[in-house]
Amino acid sequence: MRCGAAVEELASDVMGELPTDAQREIVERVELVRSAPDAWLDVRDPGSVEEFREVFGARC
Repeated sequence: MRCGAAVEELASDVMGELPTDAQREIVERVELVRSAPDAWLDVRDPGSVEEFREVFGARC
């Protein structure tokens, strides 16, 4: 199984275990990111790790 397929399956399993309100919030956030991808950090950029730490804290 490809890594992407395994991650997709895991995400689907996790979503299925969440309460309906949480599922709705996650879908809304995913749609927000999809609608404006340039507004978010590009994880393909090697320097993005430091940017994530600045935004989300050292535990990220």
